[in-house]
Amino acid sequence: PSFNGETSELLEFFEIFEDLASSCSLTDEQKCKIIVWYTDPLTKRFWVTLTSYKSKDYTVFKKSILAKYPRANRGLQYTIQDLEHVVLNSANSEITTETELHQYYQQFHPIAVWLETNSKISARERDRYFWQGLPHSARKAINCRLELKETNYT
Repeated sequence: PSFNGETSELLEFFEIFEDLASSCSLTDEQKCKIIVWYTDPLTKRFWVTLTSYKSKDYTVFKKSILAKYPRANRGLQYTIQDLEHVVLNSANSEITTETELHQYYQQFHPIAVWLETNSKISARERDRYFWQGLPHSARKAINCRLELKETNYT
C-alpha cells in the first residue's frame, strides 16, 4: 500500500495496511514504525512528529492521524460531475476494441456504483449515463446488433 496525502484515500490505505499488518502479526509498536514507510516523504515527516507516534500505540496513532485530515472518515466520494466527466471524455473518443470498452467501464463503474449506492442517481440514470458515454459509432453498432438478435427490440 502507499499513501500520497490524498485525504479521500486515507481510510482505504489504513484498511489495506491493517490487513497486511495482521497477516504479518505485527505489534502496535511495529505498525507505528512501519506504516510511515508507505507514505510520501512529506507525509512521513508530518506523521512522525505527532505525539501519538512516540506512544507506539497504533490505535491512538491512527486516531490522531485521522483527526488531522478533515473529512477523511467519509472515505472516497464522487459527484455527478465526476461521472459526467468520464462519460463526456469517453463519448468524445473512439471505442473500437473490447479493451477500450473495458477501460471505459473501469472508469465508469466505481463512480456510478458509489453514486447509486448513496442515492445520488437511480439505476435508470446510471444506465443512461453509461449509454451516453459510448461514442455514437459504438451505440449505432450495438443498436444494429440488438435489432438483429432481439425480435422485440426497437
